[in-house]
Amino acid sequence: MTDADEVSIGEFARLSRLSPKALRLYDSSGLLEPARVDRATGSRHYARGQLEHARLVSSLRQVGIPLAEIKSALAAEGELRAERIAAFWAEAEAEHAARRRLVGSLIERLRGNHESAASMAYAVSTRTLPDRSVLTQTRDMHVEEQTPVREEFMRTFHDAGVARLPGVAGAPYIVYYGDVTTDSDGPIEWCWPVDEDRAEELAERFPDLTLRTDPAHQEAYVHYGATSLLHAARIVLAAQSLLAWAHDQDRELISGLRLVYLQADDEGAGLDCDVAVPLR
Repeated sequence: MTDADEVSIGEFARLSRLSPKALRLYDSSGLLEPARVDRATGSRHYARGQLEHARLVSSLRQVGIPLAEIKSALAAEGELRAERIAAFWAEAEAEHAARRRLVGSLIERLRGNHESAASMAYAVSTRTLPDRSVLTQTRDMHVEEQTPVREEFMRTFHDAGVARLPGVAGAPYIVYYGDVTTDSDGPIEWCWPVDEDRAEELAERFPDLTLRTDPAHQEAYVHYGATSLLHAARIVLAAQSLLAWAHDQDRELISGLRLVYLQADDEGAGLDCDVAVPLR
């Protein structure tokens, strides 16, 4: 690369129409690193050939795609890059549709039409679960903290070589004891089912976790589906479906909405989830 191909961060900002602050953010996020950093002054220099990449990142940000999603997509090869962006956008559209339906139900409730407001957006099924020993961690947190804490919790067991148990009964899950939003901080209980014969041993290996028994019960659930992100509106619609079903079936729900991770990779990504609640 010649000196003519290299420009200062200020000039690159002008050419790319990105502020120096945005360029520093993209650098720290691993999305757009400078071609060279002066060791003596710390000043950043970019290659003109990086302009197309900078404009692509900027365009993806302008449509609301998070930095982590952009980084993951652009790290892929060939067609996978486009497929990952398309998959994210499909989820974003599903979330928008869920919000539209949720707002519609809230409007009906405000109008006093409670039957329309309580209509089921998801099909509800039931299943029976046995007594289970679970290692748990309960924390107060806001919605933006949920994903990193989930990944940390699941990574704890993966790094220790503790595999998840088979089937739905062995699926990790969380229990919401309160609303988790930007305003409300739960709390949330994270639960990892363990073999009863190894429960005491594993409790000693993980002293920061609590060992308890989840009693046998029947639960109602809806299938949330595969997702890389959890969307509040879709979870609320699933909860409304469970409440409407319980009302129609004259069944009592035990407090504590659950999110069951049917399948996930070792760090909790690539989720396939059910939203469930125990029945009395």
